[in-house]
Amino acid sequence: MENELYVDSIQFSYNDRFQLLTGVYLSCKIGEVIGLLGRNGTGKSTLMKIIFGSLKPKYAFIKINGKSTKQAFTTREVVYLPQASYLPTAERVSTIVEAMFSDKEKRTLVLNDKRINMLKDQKVYELSGGERRYLEILLLIHQKASYLLLDEPFSEIEPLYVEAIQELILSHKSDKGFIISDHDYQNVLEVSTRITLLKDGGCLEIKDKKELELFYVPEGTFSSK
Repeated sequence: MENELYVDSIQFSYNDRFQLLTGVYLSCKIGEVIGLLGRNGTGKSTLMKIIFGSLKPKYAFIKINGKSTKQAFTTREVVYLPQASYLPTAERVSTIVEAMFSDKEKRTLVLNDKRINMLKDQKVYELSGGERRYLEILLLIHQKASYLLLDEPFSEIEPLYVEAIQELILSHKSDKGFIISDHDYQNVLEVSTRITLLKDGGCLEIKDKKELELFYVPEGTFSSK
């Protein structure tokens, strides 16, 4: 069985008038970190929601590990990190971990994480933005899913936790596949094995980051100094 998240011909429009996505193709294999870049309003979050299954497209062909599906979340092979926090703010970290994992060994593994262990007695609203985002991603990584869609994992968090999340992604990419979108593209580039740019309703494969100067970032951004 081929371990791959494969999507093709994704079309999405608002009110059947504005065609946002016109035939998107994207793939992600175990061991890959796909950096999904694009300007505001190009449909990056929309694409992730369609792949996950929380937003209905006009048309989409989605195949996970060789099997077609309409909604990836029903396969439990794909999890999605939305831009907004998904954790109940009044609950303690330890309570959330216990609720999300029935397996005692898995709960222990998460609670013994060197960063989470110091926070386990705190409530979610007491966490910093970086602490909360790290916890959210750690919880998703330890699900049985093979593929993670991460929408804005680095935005508006402290540099210490940007690095911690990068380390977390890289330490698990041997048995997971990641698709990451973030306006802080430099942090995405640092962990990505492949880059794709969402532009004019479709995905453009980027072979060299200097190509981004043609479509996405100012000229000279990646010039050698």
